Amino acid sequence: MEPYQLYDPTRNRQMTGREARDKLYDFLRRGLMGPAPYGAPLDINQPISFQSWEEAAGPWVQQGTGEEILWRDPPLVRYSVGVLFPRDMPRDEVEQELEEAAEEWATSEATPPQSRNHDSSSRGDMDQVSSDPLEEDEEGDISLSRYRQPSSMGISLLARLRRGSRLVVTVTGGQYSFLEAQVMGQQRAMYLRRPVTLLAEAGPEDIAQRGIHKLVPAASETHGLELEVLVTSRPMRDDQYLLTVSLVNNTPYDHPGSDEYRRYKSERCLFQSSLEVEVRGDGDSGILPYPSRELQSMVDDEEESIRLLYRKHQIFGVGHGCAADWELDPSGERARKVMAECMPKVEVPSVTPDIRLEDGSLLEIPMAPLAGLVPGDDGLRSLERMLDLYARWIADRKREIETLEDTYQEAAYRHMEECERCLARMREGLRYLQENTMARRAFQLANRAMLLQQITSRRPTRAATITEDNRLQFRGEYVPPDPASPGRGIGRWRPFQAAFILMNLRSIAEGNHPDRETVELIWFPTGGGKTEAYLGLTAFSLFLRRLRDPEDCGVHVIMRYTLRLLTTQQFQRASSLILAMEKIRRENPAELGQEPFSIGIWLGQSTTPNTRKDAVSSLGQLQRSDKSTENPFLLQKCPWCGAQMGPIDRGNSSRRRGNNTRRVLGYERIGNTVAFCCPDKSCEFSDRLPIYVIDEDIYEFRPSLVIGTVDKFAMLAWRPEARTLFGLDDQGQRILSPPGLIIQDELHLISGPLGSMVGLFEAVIEDLCTDRRGAQPIKPKIISSTATVRRHKEQIKALYNRDRVTLFPSPGLEVNESFFSSIDRMDDGSLAPGRMYVGVFSPGTRSLVTTSVRTFGSLLQASYELPEDKRDPWWTLMIFYNSLRELGTGLSLFDYRIGEYMRAMNRRRGRENSTRFIYRNRVIELTSRIRNDQVPQALEELARRYSPADERSDGVRALDACLASNIIEVGIDVERLSLMAVVCQPKATAQYIQVTGRVGRRWRDQPGLVVILYNQARPRDRSHFEHFRAYHERLYAQIEPMTLTPFSQPAMERSLHAALVAYVRQYSRIDQPPSPVPEDLIASFRSLVRERVRSVDPDELPALEKILEMRLRQWRAWEPEHWEVKKDDLGLMYRAGEYIDPEIASISWEVQQSMRSVDAECRLKITYSYIKD
Repeated sequence: MEPYQLYDPTRNRQMTGREARDKLYDFLRRGLMGPAPYGAPLDINQPISFQSWEEAAGPWVQQGTGEEILWRDPPLVRYSVGVLFPRDMPRDEVEQELEEAAEEWATSEATPPQSRNHDSSSRGDMDQVSSDPLEEDEEGDISLSRYRQPSSMGISLLARLRRGSRLVVTVTGGQYSFLEAQVMGQQRAMYLRRPVTLLAEAGPEDIAQRGIHKLVPAASETHGLELEVLVTSRPMRDDQYLLTVSLVNNTPYDHPGSDEYRRYKSERCLFQSSLEVEVRGDGDSGILPYPSRELQSMVDDEEESIRLLYRKHQIFGVGHGCAADWELDPSGERARKVMAECMPKVEVPSVTPDIRLEDGSLLEIPMAPLAGLVPGDDGLRSLERMLDLYARWIADRKREIETLEDTYQEAAYRHMEECERCLARMREGLRYLQENTMARRAFQLANRAMLLQQITSRRPTRAATITEDNRLQFRGEYVPPDPASPGRGIGRWRPFQAAFILMNLRSIAEGNHPDRETVELIWFPTGGGKTEAYLGLTAFSLFLRRLRDPEDCGVHVIMRYTLRLLTTQQFQRASSLILAMEKIRRENPAELGQEPFSIGIWLGQSTTPNTRKDAVSSLGQLQRSDKSTENPFLLQKCPWCGAQMGPIDRGNSSRRRGNNTRRVLGYERIGNTVAFCCPDKSCEFSDRLPIYVIDEDIYEFRPSLVIGTVDKFAMLAWRPEARTLFGLDDQGQRILSPPGLIIQDELHLISGPLGSMVGLFEAVIEDLCTDRRGAQPIKPKIISSTATVRRHKEQIKALYNRDRVTLFPSPGLEVNESFFSSIDRMDDGSLAPGRMYVGVFSPGTRSLVTTSVRTFGSLLQASYELPEDKRDPWWTLMIFYNSLRELGTGLSLFDYRIGEYMRAMNRRRGRENSTRFIYRNRVIELTSRIRNDQVPQALEELARRYSPADERSDGVRALDACLASNIIEVGIDVERLSLMAVVCQPKATAQYIQVTGRVGRRWRDQPGLVVILYNQARPRDRSHFEHFRAYHERLYAQIEPMTLTPFSQPAMERSLHAALVAYVRQYSRIDQPPSPVPEDLIASFRSLVRERVRSVDPDELPALEKILEMRLRQWRAWEPEHWEVKKDDLGLMYRAGEYIDPEIASISWEVQQSMRSVDAECRLKITYSYIKD
């Protein structure tokens, strides 16, 4: 028999992506749980003797049956998943088994024992016995040292047992029996797997009484194992029974003498444990949905919607020490059987934004006609067709409601009302385009800009080199974008993007529109294209403002994010759009004015230069220093032509001439600042790129679009010059229109303390963005996206004080079916491949570190054994950690342990020469610890594809692994990635959805595989494992509601004074000191925040008055001469986390420069006071 392998090179048919993914799962399961029978047949009916270690190496299977024979290590060492241990077996007995196995393993290689060095490298996959401190339990974990090893598992279910029906329980597994082998006269142990089966039945009369019932096996083959099947019965009405069916390894653990000790332990364990329960009988007997624990009195509209959407995803079982799985009957309303699964998998269907028509074609909305680039076709007909199809879909769903149960109909009609409201707004937007010439022109220009943006943003970096004669060259010539030939897959709106833009056109264009203060909330799966929808509305809004008044050129759009990585990545994409708009403006200066369209990124000092002085200094350091110097200018390529920007090596010729400085491309010192210019002189933007990253430049030039993190807005209390972003002059008076559009991405991340801080400052920000020059104040339009819809109305109310929210796409009658998104299907109607989730819970290993080594090693080796043309999607393993501490532990495993485990794994398979090599320099981390300028480089490395030629040469190779923290939760769009491991269940389901959504983007060709490693020491992880299928089939229903309390007393005590200072400093004269106290502005702030609290949380009004009055008394009493405490100058406030003299701190306010928590700084003082008597 040939060694087990993933791929049969002799077969002719091409392996599909789904088959390749499934092979990886199979390989992992065989490695962690077994059995993995492969090797040559061995006759065990006669004495086993080998004349050499080479001959004994194996691998082996039993002659005649093909059953597995373990040779290199005992089963308790080989397999750690799906093991039921003997009764009362303590954990330290298993650890002792591992240590003893390591000692024997070190002397049982295919070389004579006397020639082997007994060092740590001999242990191979025995790394779990190491005394490395990394093995210690994680923080917050329960200690397992006093716990027994699991000897039972079970499943709970609800069964209806009519008279004559039978409850049938089937147990399968494996028992490994000791075989003695002689190798060159030395005794060695082998273990033969023998199948275990047990069948037990019970009728309703057998379990009619409440309590525990032991079933008598009808047939069994247990090879000496004392297995018991117990049924805990809780009778209910209508012949229903709430049952817990348990499998118990009741084999006693009274071990004999030391000679048989290890043999004894392995033989008394049940491996590959499996338990199935089914109900056989006529009529309506069967397994029913598991009862819900929800109280009917607590079911609100949101819960009713969830019940409607997930009514076809019922739960039929709960695991205990294992996961529960089930097999549905044809009706889908009952289960044929419920199974206990020790290594569960669930394939979550893929959701597509494509709309397939009746003839099988896709609904397309091309940009070129809408951009006015197709003579005789304005493109509006494609939009009308989309709305007609949507109206028909709504009508079909309304007819379907009549067939639903009464309990679902109220929620269903409510959903359809929302859909009809969205449709009405879309039709209104289409009419607006048809009737309003200026809006039509802005929409046309926006489509043209988006078309150009799609072309330019997809261009790869054109690497720069310096020739021997010091000339600059770029890889490939610059070709101007041609909107008439955009390229494959470019130049089309996804229907939901076009629909969302239509729905919001009028409320963006008209400040007095009834929907102006409606918050638009996009709820769409990761990778669906939300950013393009944002950018389309951004372009329309900016063009319309210029068309109305070419001189009104201030900041009009603010895009806010919560994470640095997402902010910088979206900055690159948005820059391409702004350059496209600027290209169009240059072609139409009479229509769009002389002022360039521009973009700025407003971030903290650790990311970008806050002052021009810092920028000039940073540029000098880049020119003088080596590659270790951080590049704070973010742009690493021209967003228009792709030419490389930033520092590059001058080459050998310059070094020979004594010039060791680096050349910095595209960053030019102009006057006292640093500006961007494309280094390729053939590019349209070689003169100047309208892109700003320096705070002082942003304040002066007021970019059309400003991108930043929510944290940065805490600086409004410190930077009065930031008023220019809101159209105010040095006197605090409005001279330009304020920002009219605020885009907040990933709203679900604004929760907890951060959300409370943001909500408190939002009152000031909204006021700064409100235009009061007309008869009615005009507030900004707010658009957001989220991964959760749980309590979204309450969250938006607390953040923005807006009562109306539109969720888009509005849900239909089933989850993932909303017309604009649906479950993807193949041409034959079958489900397209989905993302597969696999749960690994390994109580048989000493720690999660050992489980990680085995899992990572198996996955990396499995991808190597695929056909070369199928390896790429699964070649790079993404690994997500919940903390940097855990990530550091994981990173150290790649130094030695994982590679050694892979070699040991292949040795026992007889394939040592087929081991994949893991290179430490091809393992990277993607966390907040890396420099900002290294993030784009890391993303570029992740996008590098596997190439067999590169692997066999010294070419640039694909990464082996990437270890990441929550930095990848948003903004990582690398299509090639399809393999991920998640170490421990993330605390929030929204984070879990976002993180695992990074892989499997191209699901038809390369579906994703996500392996979750659960920590046995964490009760929460155990619970998630036991509810594995139920959790993953209802992922979005499991998302926890967001909580934020911006006007709670602790939040106001911490930050109300910061919001007060921000308000005063933005509206007062720019050089106005804090004394005398500006009573008029304070009165305005008091009125503003009082109205906000009255609307959001009226119970906190007394606390507001108390805290605000206290702050005002302090301000008046202190009479500060300066705003900020500096050395000996007393001021009103000092930076949070900064140490200052306690006496000064008692007469000044601590004010944050960030909206995230800041710990106080500690300073060390050396004293000689102890010498004195």
